Amino acid sequence: MKPWTALLALALLASPAFAQQSKTVGGLAINLGLMPAEQAMRADGHRDAHPEKNPPGTQHILITLDDAKTGKRIGNAEVVVEVTDPKGHADKKPLLHTQSAGRPDYSEMFQFGWSGKYSIHVSITPKPGAKPVEARFTVNHAI
Repeated sequence: MKPWTALLALALLASPAFAQQSKTVGGLAINLGLMPAEQAMRADGHRDAHPEKNPPGTQHILITLDDAKTGKRIGNAEVVVEVTDPKGHADKKPLLHTQSAGRPDYSEMFQFGWSGKYSIHVSITPKPGAKPVEARFTVNHAI
């Protein structure tokens, strides 16, 4: 990892445009991060996984998973996210297996075209055949 990559990641996390929430459900520590697509595309591990150009209002959703007891990062789950905008339109996508600073995560781009409350439903299948773990997050987005 290049030294400037870690500094960029810290700067992005400190950005006021970055939103982060955490929940512990079913033995998983689920972390949700949200930032404008153009900021996320500056980070190694995400730049190559997503389209270079995105429509205005595109946000990058990032999920990290850790075992709640051991703190060990989980990188082999299947994660699906459904985003419902303030007008009730839902967009559902499986997240890509990505990484930041050599640590596995899951991410995808979603349109956030309106100001208001967005509901983010996360469904995680930790391993094939396992019962999905679900979490809901709310994000108040302003354009």
